[in-house]
Amino acid sequence: MTNARPSITMKTIHKYPLKVAGQQTVEMPADAQILSVQMQGQKLCIWALVTPTLPMVDRKIEVFGTGKPVSELPMAGRNFLGTVQTAGGALVWHVFEKIERRL
Repeated sequence: MTNARPSITMKTIHKYPLKVAGQQTVEMPADAQILSVQMQGQKLCIWALVTPTLPMVDRKIEVFGTGKPVSELPMAGRNFLGTVQTAGGALVWHVFEKIERRL
């Protein structure tokens, strides 16, 4: 008789750097749960809880500056992730995930 234990896949928290402004694609494991968006030093980053062994998927991230135009997509098509400040608070950025509707 074998005392084989079932394989347990552990979740980990990973960091994903972003560009400050514009739309971009970030590749994350399929189950990625975005936890936070913050500045780390001079770099804008997202932290997500992931299962690293799952297949990777593209996530669409958008960063808008205060007072700048927001693209045509209705806000209902976005998930707000957070607001960050740069330049000692002189510049403020709002980070969203674009939600793609599946039929």
